[in-house]
Amino acid sequence: MYTKTNKEIYRFKVFQDIEEEKEVDVEKEIEVEKEVEVEKTRKNAEGKDEKYTEKQKKKVKEKTIVKEKRLESVKKEHIFVISQPTRRQMEEADMEYSIEMSKCVKEGILTKAMLLNKYSDTGGLMSEKDAERLNEMYKELANIQTSLTQLNMSTNPSGQEVKKKDLSDQMVVLRRAIAVAETNFSSLLNHTADTRAQNKVIAWYLLNLTKIEKDGELVPFFNGKSFEEKKEDFYTLEEEEDSLLALVYEKLSAFLSFWYFSTAASSEDFEELEKDIEEGNI
Repeated sequence: MYTKTNKEIYRFKVFQDIEEEKEVDVEKEIEVEKEVEVEKTRKNAEGKDEKYTEKQKKKVKEKTIVKEKRLESVKKEHIFVISQPTRRQMEEADMEYSIEMSKCVKEGILTKAMLLNKYSDTGGLMSEKDAERLNEMYKELANIQTSLTQLNMSTNPSGQEVKKKDLSDQMVVLRRAIAVAETNFSSLLNHTADTRAQNKVIAWYLLNLTKIEKDGELVPFFNGKSFEEKKEDFYTLEEEEDSLLALVYEKLSAFLSFWYFSTAASSEDFEELEKDIEEGNI
């Protein structure tokens, strides 16, 4: 559902098993006091026994339908929406990335480029040629990301769609090539400043873009005005073992990561990803 004020990256449903209190009709046997006819025997004028009836109040059992409250297991539908980030949000996310990168470097955590140069210089796990090629791909990817960000922030978006699609396609191809090249070194590269910064910005998007539909309105799933407040709310839900968060977190993480690394992803791509998640292929 795309509008000028409310664009969506993806909308999906989850079904939560909950116990819900419901009123149900139950047939019960109850004891009531009623006026009933009772047959008795007496002597008539001739001294003979005769039968007669008289009305008496007596407790009797009757079947009746009563309302009772019972807990029943039901599947409650929740609609989640990942909103399209605004220009302001994209700038804030980019700032979070830069801050995390700087922080990691100050703490002595190497960037991917620094790590590759190190192994190249020492003749380590990667050949000099492979390390240089991977380093070049990182630089090329950074340039494409910068160009794409500038286009997204342009005040005159008309006529830019073709350029944006071309850059997005280039980015997808380049990221795939990098992923293939990194396969054998993933354990090392997963602990670089770049990866930590990427994880931080994906978390930022997850906490800020995730919404849930309530009474026909979209509201933020994580409470708080700032990123830190939303992060605290996330930690609280996690520590309290919130069942809805546990149900949806894997999907949210997968969708946001997929969107972040594949800017040209279509609704069909997300549907295929969701199908893979449901079937346990991811």
